[in-house]
Amino acid sequence: MRDEIEEILSEKDIIKRAYLFGFYVGLYGHVDWAGWVAEIRRELYIEARKLGVYEEVKYAYREGKEAGRKERARRIHAGLMKEDSGKMKVKPRKVKILSKTTDEIHGFPKKEEMPRILMGFKGLGLPRILTRRVK
Repeated sequence: MRDEIEEILSEKDIIKRAYLFGFYVGLYGHVDWAGWVAEIRRELYIEARKLGVYEEVKYAYREGKEAGRKERARRIHAGLMKEDSGKMKVKPRKVKILSKTTDEIHGFPKKEEMPRILMGFKGLGLPRILTRRVK
């Protein structure tokens, strides 16, 4: 992939470079408003403003991106590409396990702390079918 980007960015014609870069972004499903893609796009636009072809570059990038999206859909449909091949894989974060039980966290009363009148109330316990032992 890195070689493809270097090849695209080495293109001399800025309009063609914008189209090819847009095609690459659309084909691999990259997000163009953040990260390295946004940085390269911003550099393209800055250079285009200096050369006075900003609107043409912007149009070429949009057209390339749309063509890349269509090609991506075609390849996925033909089985040549996986749907998530271009998406960034995020490592799952480690979850910190709390030592407290959920009753302690939410402030539910413990069974010993319940009023005596409610201790005998069967609506607070498990159903009999769940407490019956299998022989």
